[in-house]
Amino acid sequence: MTNLFSDVNLANLNSVANYNSSFGKFSLSLGNYYMSNVSKLDQNFFRDYNNFRFLINYNVKKNFAAGIGFQNKFLTDDKNIETNRNNSSYYFTNLDLKFNDNVIVNSKLGFKTEDQIGEFNTGFSGLLTGTADNYLYKDYMSNGRLILFYENLNSKKNHNYELNAEIYKRFTKEADNTGKIRYYNQRNDFYFPATASVINQYNVKNNIEKRTEDYFYAGDYLNYSFTENLLFSLEGSYAKREVTKEFKYRSSSSNILFENVYDTKILEDNLELSGMFNYNLRKLNSRLRFMYNERSENHSLINISGLSQSQISELEKAEKNKNNNGRRTSITLGLLYLLSNTHSFGFDGSSSMLRYDTDFDLNYDDRDEAENIASVFHRYDNLINFELLTKFDIIKSKLSYIFSQRSANNYKNNIYRLTTQSVFSPAKNITTKNSFQVLANYTVYDFEDIISQVQSFSYRQLSIKDSTSCYITRRIFLEFNGELKFYEQGQFNNRNFSVKPIAYFEEKLFNPQINYLLTGFIKIGAGYKFFIQERYQYENGVKLPAGNFKTYGPVGEIFFYLKNNSVLHFKGGKDFIKYSVPESENSALYLQLNILWNI
Repeated sequence: MTNLFSDVNLANLNSVANYNSSFGKFSLSLGNYYMSNVSKLDQNFFRDYNNFRFLINYNVKKNFAAGIGFQNKFLTDDKNIETNRNNSSYYFTNLDLKFNDNVIVNSKLGFKTEDQIGEFNTGFSGLLTGTADNYLYKDYMSNGRLILFYENLNSKKNHNYELNAEIYKRFTKEADNTGKIRYYNQRNDFYFPATASVINQYNVKNNIEKRTEDYFYAGDYLNYSFTENLLFSLEGSYAKREVTKEFKYRSSSSNILFENVYDTKILEDNLELSGMFNYNLRKLNSRLRFMYNERSENHSLINISGLSQSQISELEKAEKNKNNNGRRTSITLGLLYLLSNTHSFGFDGSSSMLRYDTDFDLNYDDRDEAENIASVFHRYDNLINFELLTKFDIIKSKLSYIFSQRSANNYKNNIYRLTTQSVFSPAKNITTKNSFQVLANYTVYDFEDIISQVQSFSYRQLSIKDSTSCYITRRIFLEFNGELKFYEQGQFNNRNFSVKPIAYFEEKLFNPQINYLLTGFIKIGAGYKFFIQERYQYENGVKLPAGNFKTYGPVGEIFFYLKNNSVLHFKGGKDFIKYSVPESENSALYLQLNILWNI
């Protein structure tokens, strides 16, 4: 699969190629993923990444295969510094063992070379994975995965020891339970440019950060059917995470406060409980869910030998300033009423409250956040050629900082949105999809005055979209996509519910196209794209033109539909770009390529 896009501002290329084949007792697997991005400014900037893998196996027995493989990864860009060039190659032996259809073990043992920011390392790298899928034992259904990864290079070590397990049990017709557990211990060593004091003290170009992480998760999920119409679900989980960051070379004590190179530890705890009722009765489907989540994060210093008490105090302040804990409570409700086979009504609502606290006297980020969402909708389907969805949403949110130092940012935000969407086929050869939306967004700050930089504001928008296709003959059909958008930004007076407009925009997009089915597997199309944005500003309440932006030009594309569901898509055109303020014109070709090739 290949996707290419290039226009006047940027170019992106993504390519994925996979090939698998068997011949006799041998099997071959090839794969490559390539990504390239180019930003077209006064000077082009690019970034490339590639991951290539090769594996050939020999089936020794029905349940045992052995082989060899190779993998190469590289990352580079146009910056002329070594920190932006990484390359690694891995040569390995591969073993696959199947105990049955449910339990599979794979091992990769080999030699790795790595060049990271100019530091070259070699050494042993090994990976052992075991999976058990849908393994049934005495009415217990289990899934599990074990990962043992170890890498010992010249100057760095990496490992990942991970266990995932899930056990499902149906106790009765009414009740079932699923338990989940996960644990991993990871270590990653990576280079980064050394600070000035480290360079002078140790005569090295790069430092090494050792990041270790311990993670534990346990969760349980219970379902119980009181009746055929009433289902209750209860969920609970706990997660604990400990992260340490240690540096091989420490900054000198006189520079440690400025260079920010010191060892730290992070502790995270997360507890979540939730319950849900599902009730279905004839034409009514309902869902009610409660959720409570509590999370804490604590930062601290480690390995503080050699530091003065004043330095320790300053670093502890910096770490304590990151400490936080949050408690979120939410409730959601969903209702769907099937009035008939053509009409249905629904309601979705939610309310949540977040209490965010810090435990440091100099951190004033303590706050409360509340959000309430309500949506009502009506859906109509005549079961022949017309569908209509009408929906009205209200979103209300509030942010309140506890301490006066941040209270100038306290605000309330209200969003009102009315949307209609329809699909209509007046004839077998014509289909039109339309949407109409009106949106109003009001943000009101609790504290503001005439000279304040913080002002309440409003944003109001009207959007109309149309997408229509019409078959003239079996081979010729027309397509049209259009959009009109009008939106306004202004200062908002909540007391009088009045708006002082500041800026106004009108946007129009038209994209007609004619398509021709050349054969059963080739489709060509030609069209025209036109977009304009008119800009206005208000002076003393009078709307005055402030310029416009146009882009327009021809568009062409061709599809090739090949065997095995393979598709080749080429699209290109020319954009003419015009700005009225300041006056300028430009033009550029653009190309888009999409390839999906199944061999």
